[in-house]
Amino acid sequence: MTVHPNVQLLRDFFVAMQRLDKEALAAQFTIDARWWAPISAEQRGLISRPLEGGAAVVELLTTLMTQIYGPERTWTIQHVVADDETGAVHVELVTTLAGSGQPYRNTYAFVYRFVNGQIAEVWEFTDTDYAYGQFEEAMVGQTSADH
Repeated sequence: MTVHPNVQLLRDFFVAMQRLDKEALAAQFTIDARWWAPISAEQRGLISRPLEGGAAVVELLTTLMTQIYGPERTWTIQHVVADDETGAVHVELVTTLAGSGQPYRNTYAFVYRFVNGQIAEVWEFTDTDYAYGQFEEAMVGQTSADH
């Protein structure tokens, strides 16, 4: 069975994300790509929606990742589908939190729009209540340890 090129693009995307490979990520996005983070991320002042420009998206994925998560992270694809125009991935992230080293595990769904074999748009969905709870708990634990 032949794998659709955009299915392979999405698989390669998560390999590049895991490695924080800026070159590989930059090649996967259009110059004018857009990233739609969860609305609550914008409400908390973490990111504007949409984040515009392939270079800005790559910076988000590489710089923000290291500020939030520990150096080792594993993205495991549970499901992936794609055709010429759109795709979707259900993925699990297992890592630690950068500030505290506490274990972190969450699932994500990403919906993609493709243009000429590159990612032009991404919509990110996750359990942000769980995620922010973990981040806040880690911050409280770190502040308590500092005193």
